[in-house]
Amino acid sequence: MLFIKKGLLLLMFLASAHGSRGQVNTIPIDELTDSVRLHPKPSLILISTSWCLYCRMQKAQLKKNKDFQSASTNFYFSELDAETAEPITFNDTTYGFQRTGVDIGTHELAYALGNIHNRLAFPTWVLIDEHFNVLFKYPGVLDKTSLAKLAAYLSQY
Repeated sequence: MLFIKKGLLLLMFLASAHGSRGQVNTIPIDELTDSVRLHPKPSLILISTSWCLYCRMQKAQLKKNKDFQSASTNFYFSELDAETAEPITFNDTTYGFQRTGVDIGTHELAYALGNIHNRLAFPTWVLIDEHFNVLFKYPGVLDKTSLAKLAAYLSQY
């Protein structure tokens, strides 16, 4: 609940960013640790699945959002498929796929980063600082205004 409150407060009080058109550079989640250690800056992770309609809508929104694109040089952006079966090493810990049934399950990293009250929703946004501390988690779709506010915050970080 604390993460949700912090995230909502953060989004409510940030000023909108204005910038030029750019391209969001997505860092593969398994390369994020090295990137942060080489050039420290905050990281924004979008946890999603391939079957999630809201996740697809959010990703399409990101491609159109000029504020988010122009601010993306100030932070790392990574996507994490919550159902990937590949092991991922993140901040010196290796996480694997946790099977919950026949051909279904959740990746341990998605759960470790994105769970709120032992539940994982899709999409979930996770913001971490350069020391891998989770600053906030937000389960759900961010609208255009909220994305712009988040981008403005990350531009000032």
